Amino acid sequence: MKRIAVIFEGDISKRLGVFNVAVQRAKHLAAITPCPVDIFLIQVYDGPLTARLRHSEQPAERHEQITVDGMVINVRWLRRHLIDAIAHRLSISTEPLLNRGLIAFARELSDFDVICAHDRIAGKVALAAKQINSAKCIITWHGTSIHTDPPRDALIYHETSTLLSSADINCFVSQGLERKARELFPSTAFKSIILLNAAAPQFRRFSDEERARLRSEYGVLNKKVVTFVGRFSPVKNVTLLPEIFAEILRLRSEAHAQEDIEFWAIGDGEQISQVQALMHSKSDVNCRFWGNLPAEVMPALLNCSDLLVLPSRLEGLPLVVIEALACGANVVATDVAGTAEAIGKENAVPLNRDLIPNIAHKAVQMLSGRVTQALPPQISWTLTAQKELDLIKSLF
Repeated sequence: MKRIAVIFEGDISKRLGVFNVAVQRAKHLAAITPCPVDIFLIQVYDGPLTARLRHSEQPAERHEQITVDGMVINVRWLRRHLIDAIAHRLSISTEPLLNRGLIAFARELSDFDVICAHDRIAGKVALAAKQINSAKCIITWHGTSIHTDPPRDALIYHETSTLLSSADINCFVSQGLERKARELFPSTAFKSIILLNAAAPQFRRFSDEERARLRSEYGVLNKKVVTFVGRFSPVKNVTLLPEIFAEILRLRSEAHAQEDIEFWAIGDGEQISQVQALMHSKSDVNCRFWGNLPAEVMPALLNCSDLLVLPSRLEGLPLVVIEALACGANVVATDVAGTAEAIGKENAVPLNRDLIPNIAHKAVQMLSGRVTQALPPQISWTLTAQKELDLIKSLF
C-alpha cells in the first residue's frame, strides 16, 4: 500500500459527531500503520442565491487546511448550486453539479490505494476513486445516513443501495445499525463488519477535586444533574423531555424531598423553541438551556452530570452516550439500534407508550446510586484501529 485517505463531510465550525469520529479513527489508524494517512474534509456550501432560498449561511473564510487534535485536515470546498436543489426537488438527480465536483475530487486521489469514507457524500468520492483509480473503497455508516435519509428520499435510497453493494467493505458503528441496513435494503447484497466508535481522550472522569470545583462553578455542587445532549429534532424525540424531566422530579422528590435536582439541555435545532415552551409550562422543573457549545467544554459539563437521558427514536451508536460514560455519568436511553451495545440492555428502555414512566423510573434508580455503568471494554479506539488496519490488509 502507498497511502490511505480518510474522507468525511462536515463543517469546520461545528466539530461534532462524525467529524470527531473520523478524526479519531484516522489518528489511531495513523499511529499503527507505516502508510501515510491523509484526512480530507468535504465542506459543502451554498452559492449566494441558493443560500438565500435555503436560509443558510455562507462561510466567512475558506481554510484549505485546519489542524484538529494534532491531525492536519485538508478541506475541499464544494459548492451546491441552485440547479442541484431543483434537480433533487424534482427527483431528477441528487445534486448533479455537486456530484460532478465529487468526481473531480476523486480524480485527485490517484496516489491513494485505500479510501476510507464516512457516510454517503464521502462514499460517492470513494466509489468514484475505485472506478477511476482502482482504489479500495471502504465506507463507514453512522446513523442518519442509514436509518433516516434513505427511507424518506427515493434518490438517496438508490444511491445508498449502490454504495452498499459497490464498496469493498461496509463498516457499521453498531450491530443494530447493520441490522437496520439489511432490513431497509433486503435485496442489496453487501459485505460488512462492525467498527465501534469510542470517545476522544479528553472525555474522561476528572478527579473528585476537579469535579467538585466544576460543580461549584456551575452552581450545582449539592444538586443532582440530569442532562440531554443532542439536536432538538423529531428523531431525538425531544418534545418528550419536559414530561420525562417532570416525572423524574416527581419520583425523585418522593424519596428525597430535600434534595435539589437540575436539568440541563445542551444543543440546538428546529424544535428547541417548542421544547422551551413546553418546559416553561412545567413550573417545578428547573431546566437550563445551554444551546450549542464548543466541543472542548463538553467533558467538563459531562463530568458535572450525574445522568444522561436520550429518548431518541433512531440512533446508530450515539457518541454522546460513550462520552458520558467515559466522563463518569450514567446513561438511560431508548433501546434503538446500537444504544444498548454501549449502555447495556438493562439500561435501554423500549420505545413504546410507556417510554416516559419507564425512562423516569430507570433514571431515579440511577440517581439513587443503585446503578453504576462503565464503558464496555470493546469500545476502544485502539481496538477499532487495529481491526480497521487488519481489514485494509485483507483487501490486498
